[in-house]
Amino acid sequence: MQKITWSDYSSYLSAKHLIAGFTNQDFQYSFSNDRVEFAKLLRLDSGKIVIPKQVHSNNVMICTEAGKIIDTDGIITNNKDLILSIQVADCIPIYLYDYRNQNIGLVHAGWRGVNSGIVENSINKIKELDSNPIDIKILLGPSIKKCCFEIGPDVAKLFDNKFQESGRGDRTRLDLQGVVIDKLVNLNIQAENIIDINKCTCCSDQYHSYRKDGNTAGRMIAMMGWRKD
Repeated sequence: MQKITWSDYSSYLSAKHLIAGFTNQDFQYSFSNDRVEFAKLLRLDSGKIVIPKQVHSNNVMICTEAGKIIDTDGIITNNKDLILSIQVADCIPIYLYDYRNQNIGLVHAGWRGVNSGIVENSINKIKELDSNPIDIKILLGPSIKKCCFEIGPDVAKLFDNKFQESGRGDRTRLDLQGVVIDKLVNLNIQAENIIDINKCTCCSDQYHSYRKDGNTAGRMIAMMGWRKD
């Protein structure tokens, strides 16, 4: 499968040596080694990767060292030696960059995490590193969009109707990206500092999608860190 990276992530985030990448490549290595190989492709330090065990929670952690972290869906750091990583397969990968203090973050945001406050917790955590929301740039990577994200009544009642459209039967289509952007703006992130890459993982064969492929779906890797050269 073709490797996907976007150099415009880095240009949008506007920092020399800051690399933000996204891939669904099937590496010819063991599953546990995929992130190592992706880091090498991005010319990032493959020995300094932070790997959270994601559980669709609202848990966000400030990271000070590389390695595995249990039960965490958001990772924040001011340590330029660390490489942040998450996996997604429809959920939103949220990239955060404080261009003044050069703090960075990666967040795995599905509807459960968004509903339980992972967006708010992420901004609060990066503020603990002295970030001011007006200095934070946000990028929402490829994820399932409203065109494909049908939800039932039990989930629909958790979200404002303004982010929903009628679907089939009693189901509605949820604009989860809209929910996230609305939350960010209410947290004093500047609207002009929020970019949605606007790619639907479910519509395209280019991406892995749990909604499309179920338990056979692969996972995509989002990665962010500082390159030394």
